[in-house]
Amino acid sequence: MKRSLHFFDFGITLLVLALIAHSTFAPRSRMWGPVFSHASRHCDSVAVTFDDGPNEPYTSEILRILKTDHAHATFFLIGENALTYPGTVREILRDGNEIGNHSFTHTRLIEEGGSKMAWQVDHTQDVLEQITGVAPRWFRPPYGTRDPRLFPKTRREDLRVAEWSKMSRDWTKPGVDRIVSRTLKHLKPGDIILLHDGDNTIHGGDRSETVAALPFILAGIRARGLTPVTVSELAARSGGKYYSNRTDWRDSKPDPTE
Repeated sequence: MKRSLHFFDFGITLLVLALIAHSTFAPRSRMWGPVFSHASRHCDSVAVTFDDGPNEPYTSEILRILKTDHAHATFFLIGENALTYPGTVREILRDGNEIGNHSFTHTRLIEEGGSKMAWQVDHTQDVLEQITGVAPRWFRPPYGTRDPRLFPKTRREDLRVAEWSKMSRDWTKPGVDRIVSRTLKHLKPGDIILLHDGDNTIHGGDRSETVAALPFILAGIRARGLTPVTVSELAARSGGKYYSNRTDWRDSKPDPTE
């Protein structure tokens, strides 16, 4: 009997650990707090997002491609990189795109103490608002990881947490064709696509493959009858189901098609 109880307790412990890990690392998990990982599957758009910039010359090359295609995207910026390329940060907004907060140094926030975590969020918010005059509306935690301490800090800055539902792992530099195929394979309405224009805080990190892949990704999106938009535009086009200035996500009902 004691041995049976021991194995039962061990199994419960493993289950709890697995649940905690899923809640911390899975982009769609909402256990720790409200997360926007995709919109309604009935909308006509997908959100295109770029992490870890700004990073020249790649961010500006991406902006030129987006402008030529009449597409928009959300750039989740690292505060330290924004201070290096403030002109690029302003250019992102001038072209009708959106900026988001991606922490100041791209550290794993779950490994930080509460005050350091708060500084990563708050200081980046201050830096981006000082550069542009615009306070970001969205926060994407580095590596997508989060824990219960994060959400009170983002709420204090009036930030919503955005993750993703589609990624190409372009940071591994797998080649242009693979970036395109991974992004477009099984792409669904309402998806949030994760791409990278930077490489953490490494200035000059090579993102040439992502730049080369982007025109094909945008063409593939449109060939599917979808429009590439910012995260805020995606939320609005899906009827504010997952985000609204007037209601909290906790009051939203889950998407039955999820």
